[in-house]
Amino acid sequence: MMQHKAWPILKPGDAVEVIAPAGRVSEENLAKIVALLTHWKLQVKVADDILGDDLLCANSDAARFQHLKQALFNSSTKAIICARGGYGAMRLLPELFKLQRPPTPKLLLGMSDITALQIFLQQQWGWSTLHGSLAVWHLTETSLAAVRQIIFGEIKQLELTDLTPLNNGAKQTTVISSSIVGGNLCLVQCSLATPWQFKAEAKIILLEEINERAYKVDRMLEQLYQANIFANAKAIVFGDFMGGEEPNGASLIMPVLRRFAERISIPVLQIKGVGHGAINQAIPLGTAVKLITGVKSSLSCPLI
Repeated sequence: MMQHKAWPILKPGDAVEVIAPAGRVSEENLAKIVALLTHWKLQVKVADDILGDDLLCANSDAARFQHLKQALFNSSTKAIICARGGYGAMRLLPELFKLQRPPTPKLLLGMSDITALQIFLQQQWGWSTLHGSLAVWHLTETSLAAVRQIIFGEIKQLELTDLTPLNNGAKQTTVISSSIVGGNLCLVQCSLATPWQFKAEAKIILLEEINERAYKVDRMLEQLYQANIFANAKAIVFGDFMGGEEPNGASLIMPVLRRFAERISIPVLQIKGVGHGAINQAIPLGTAVKLITGVKSSLSCPLI
């Protein structure tokens, strides 16, 4: 098993780079991210041409890859902040495979479509990453403060409680020590049959999603099931599954998740406040965690 390397803990005065490797971020929201990082006393670097013309993404594939490459290899910066998800990160992976691993790991903060980059960095370079966001225009102040605590090393261990067991395996009290991987369900599915196919053997899987109706969620989980992605995993933790209501306004998401959980022999739990909501707890991925199942379920992760 690859030993993951921790990212550097930030301190005031450190330099970080903001990039847009996927969807377009508005200039207004980009400015809000820069202002927040500056308020945290970080030096913020943003490419002058971060935004450009493209059919679907923040810029052309070539420009977005150049920004990503520069951020990965820039020895003067310690962290890479992805401005948003959207779509397009996976289009950069063929070129990313051609690069040699940088000598020093960096912090990569992102989620949603950025899951593609996180899977690559964890599996190919052995880096830990941070599943989270600095969407100042959307997140609560508490969620933003939680990101700051993690990246500045202000807390030594992340403790998440009140997980809900979704199957019999999760209702039994057990302690599972492993690493946690995953992210956005759609991007995990998109990795199948690619060189960066998601690997979850002996790991705890985190999955979240937004604006996908129940049948689409069921279809994605079914494909991952038939591809044996869950076969040798230790446990599954569902985060938030936002939106995705049926035409009549009802939601079938939880029944779908529960039916899936009952089919799986490994523990399946759900934790609220991890995903695309205004309350969004950042979670390190590719790191060692301890999952306690049962009535008093919890997930703990050493940070430094």
